Amino acid sequence: MFDRSPSHQYPYHNLNHTVEVVRHVQDIVRNYSGKGADPFIVTTAAWFHDIGHLSGPMEGHEERGVLVMEDHLHQLQIPEQIIVSIAGCIRATKYPSYPTTLNEEILCDADTFHFGTEYFRQTDEAVRKEIEVRTGIAPINWHKKSIYLLQQHRFFTEYCRQLLDKGKQQNIEWLARQIA
Repeated sequence: MFDRSPSHQYPYHNLNHTVEVVRHVQDIVRNYSGKGADPFIVTTAAWFHDIGHLSGPMEGHEERGVLVMEDHLHQLQIPEQIIVSIAGCIRATKYPSYPTTLNEEILCDADTFHFGTEYFRQTDEAVRKEIEVRTGIAPINWHKKSIYLLQQHRFFTEYCRQLLDKGKQQNIEWLARQIA
Protein backbone atom coordinates (compact mmCIF):
# COMPACT_ATOMS: atom_id res chain seq x y z
CA MET A 1 0.00 0.00 0.00
CA PHE A 2 2.86 2.38 0.73
CA ASP A 3 4.35 1.69 -2.70
CA ARG A 4 1.03 2.39 -4.46
CA SER A 5 0.44 5.69 -2.66
CA PRO A 6 2.13 8.99 -3.50
CA SER A 7 1.69 9.84 0.20
CA HIS A 8 4.27 7.23 1.16
CA GLN A 9 6.87 9.94 0.64
CA TYR A 10 5.85 11.75 3.83
CA PRO A 11 8.91 12.71 5.87
CA TYR A 12 7.79 10.75 8.95
CA HIS A 13 4.63 8.66 8.51
CA ASN A 14 6.02 6.32 5.89
CA LEU A 15 7.04 2.71 5.47
CA ASN A 16 10.30 3.25 7.37
CA HIS A 17 8.39 4.44 10.44
CA THR A 18 6.03 1.47 10.22
CA VAL A 19 8.93 -1.00 9.98
CA GLU A 20 10.55 0.66 13.02
CA VAL A 21 7.33 0.33 15.02
CA VAL A 22 7.05 -3.35 14.07
CA ARG A 23 10.66 -3.89 15.15
CA HIS A 24 10.02 -2.18 18.50
CA VAL A 25 6.83 -4.20 19.01
CA GLN A 26 8.77 -7.41 18.52
CA ASP A 27 11.40 -6.26 21.03
CA ILE A 28 8.85 -5.22 23.65
CA VAL A 29 6.57 -8.25 23.21
CA ARG A 30 9.53 -10.59 23.87
CA ASN A 31 9.75 -9.07 27.34
CA TYR A 32 6.11 -9.92 28.00
CA SER A 33 6.12 -13.49 26.73
CA GLY A 34 3.78 -15.56 28.89
CA LYS A 35 2.33 -12.41 30.50
CA GLY A 36 -0.65 -11.89 28.20
CA ALA A 37 0.93 -10.22 25.20
CA ASP A 38 -0.14 -11.62 21.86
CA PRO A 39 2.61 -11.24 19.25
CA PHE A 40 0.23 -11.72 16.30
CA ILE A 41 -2.26 -9.12 17.49
CA VAL A 42 0.24 -6.41 18.36
CA THR A 43 2.51 -7.01 15.35
CA THR A 44 -0.45 -6.95 12.95
CA ALA A 45 -1.68 -3.75 14.60
CA ALA A 46 1.78 -2.23 14.14
CA TRP A 47 1.68 -2.90 10.40
CA PHE A 48 -1.70 -1.15 10.09
CA HIS A 49 -1.48 1.54 12.78
CA ASP A 50 -0.57 4.43 10.44
CA ILE A 51 -1.87 3.14 7.09
CA GLY A 52 -4.72 5.65 7.37
CA HIS A 53 -2.24 8.45 6.69
CA LEU A 54 -2.22 7.32 3.06
CA SER A 55 -5.88 8.18 2.48
CA GLY A 56 -6.58 11.44 4.25
CA PRO A 57 -5.52 14.03 6.78
CA MET A 58 -3.59 13.31 9.95
CA GLU A 59 -6.74 13.61 12.02
CA GLY A 60 -8.75 10.40 11.89
CA HIS A 61 -5.95 8.27 10.45
CA GLU A 62 -6.40 5.67 13.21
CA GLU A 63 -10.03 4.96 12.26
CA ARG A 64 -9.14 4.83 8.56
CA GLY A 65 -6.37 2.39 9.46
CA VAL A 66 -8.85 0.23 11.37
CA LEU A 67 -11.14 0.11 8.32
CA VAL A 68 -8.27 -0.93 6.02
CA MET A 69 -7.15 -3.56 8.52
CA GLU A 70 -10.68 -4.94 8.98
CA ASP A 71 -11.20 -5.22 5.23
CA HIS A 72 -7.88 -6.97 4.75
CA LEU A 73 -8.23 -9.39 7.67
CA HIS A 74 -11.85 -10.25 6.88
CA GLN A 75 -10.68 -11.31 3.41
CA LEU A 76 -8.17 -13.60 5.14
CA GLN A 77 -10.96 -14.97 7.36
CA ILE A 78 -9.22 -13.97 10.59
CA PRO A 79 -11.56 -14.53 13.58
CA GLU A 80 -13.60 -11.48 14.56
CA GLN A 81 -12.31 -11.37 18.15
CA ILE A 82 -8.73 -11.09 16.90
CA ILE A 83 -9.75 -8.28 14.52
CA VAL A 84 -11.46 -6.47 17.40
CA SER A 85 -8.29 -6.74 19.52
CA ILE A 86 -6.12 -5.45 16.67
CA ALA A 87 -8.53 -2.55 16.16
CA GLY A 88 -8.28 -1.72 19.86
CA CYS A 89 -4.50 -1.54 19.57
CA ILE A 90 -4.67 0.80 16.58
CA ARG A 91 -7.25 3.04 18.25
CA ALA A 92 -5.14 3.21 21.41
CA THR A 93 -2.39 5.03 19.48
CA LYS A 94 -4.62 8.09 19.08
CA TYR A 95 -3.14 10.99 21.03
CA PRO A 96 -3.57 11.25 23.92
CA SER A 97 -3.24 7.50 24.33
CA TYR A 98 -5.39 5.53 26.76
CA PRO A 99 -4.50 1.86 26.29
CA THR A 100 -6.53 -0.62 28.32
CA THR A 101 -4.73 -3.90 27.54
CA LEU A 102 -1.12 -5.00 27.53
CA ASN A 103 -1.21 -5.38 23.74
CA GLU A 104 -2.44 -1.79 23.41
CA GLU A 105 0.27 -0.58 25.80
CA ILE A 106 2.93 -2.36 23.78
CA LEU A 107 1.83 -0.76 20.50
CA CYS A 108 1.61 2.70 22.07
CA ASP A 109 5.12 2.32 23.48
CA ALA A 110 6.49 1.00 20.19
CA ASP A 111 4.93 3.94 18.32
CA THR A 112 6.63 6.46 20.62
CA PHE A 113 9.78 4.43 21.32
CA HIS A 114 11.91 7.07 19.59
CA PHE A 115 10.94 9.62 22.26
CA GLY A 116 13.52 7.95 24.49
CA THR A 117 16.33 7.60 21.95
CA GLU A 118 18.69 9.95 20.12
CA TYR A 119 16.76 9.08 16.96
CA PHE A 120 14.09 11.47 18.29
CA ARG A 121 16.28 14.37 17.20
CA GLN A 122 15.75 13.27 13.59
CA THR A 123 12.13 12.23 13.89
CA ASP A 124 11.11 15.47 15.59
CA GLU A 125 12.31 17.44 12.57
CA ALA A 126 10.68 14.95 10.18
CA VAL A 127 7.32 15.37 11.95
CA ARG A 128 7.67 19.17 11.78
CA LYS A 129 8.39 18.99 8.05
CA GLU A 130 5.48 16.63 7.50
CA ILE A 131 3.04 18.92 9.26
CA GLU A 132 4.24 21.77 7.07
CA VAL A 133 3.91 19.66 3.90
CA ARG A 134 0.46 18.38 4.80
CA THR A 135 -1.06 21.62 6.10
CA GLY A 136 0.86 24.23 4.13
CA ILE A 137 1.61 26.00 7.41
CA ALA A 138 5.01 26.11 9.12
CA PRO A 139 4.50 25.19 12.79
CA ILE A 140 5.50 27.94 15.20
CA ASN A 141 7.28 27.37 18.53
CA TRP A 142 7.99 23.81 17.41
CA HIS A 143 10.62 23.00 20.04
CA LYS A 144 8.36 24.26 22.85
CA LYS A 145 5.53 22.08 21.55
CA SER A 146 7.88 19.10 21.35
CA ILE A 147 9.00 19.67 24.94
CA TYR A 148 5.38 19.78 26.05
CA LEU A 149 4.63 16.58 24.13
CA LEU A 150 7.53 14.73 25.76
CA GLN A 151 6.64 16.06 29.21
CA GLN A 152 3.02 14.93 28.84
CA HIS A 153 3.95 11.56 27.37
CA ARG A 154 4.40 8.44 29.44
CA PHE A 155 5.55 4.98 28.51
CA PHE A 156 3.01 2.38 29.59
CA THR A 157 5.12 -0.77 29.92
CA GLU A 158 7.63 -1.11 32.71
CA TYR A 159 10.15 -2.36 30.15
CA CYS A 160 9.98 0.90 28.16
CA ARG A 161 9.94 3.10 31.26
CA GLN A 162 13.17 1.52 32.46
CA LEU A 163 14.75 1.53 29.00
CA LEU A 164 13.62 4.91 27.66
CA ASP A 165 12.64 7.40 30.37
CA LYS A 166 16.20 8.63 30.89
CA GLY A 167 16.67 9.16 27.14
CA LYS A 168 13.35 10.99 26.93
CA GLN A 169 14.52 13.37 29.66
CA GLN A 170 17.76 13.91 27.73
CA ASN A 171 15.69 14.80 24.65
CA ILE A 172 13.71 17.33 26.68
CA GLU A 173 16.98 18.91 27.79
CA TRP A 174 18.28 18.86 24.19
CA LEU A 175 15.13 20.62 22.98
CA ALA A 176 15.47 23.23 25.74
CA ARG A 177 19.02 23.96 24.53
CA GLN A 178 17.66 24.46 20.99
CA ILE A 179 15.39 27.22 22.28
CA ALA A 180 18.02 28.97 24.42
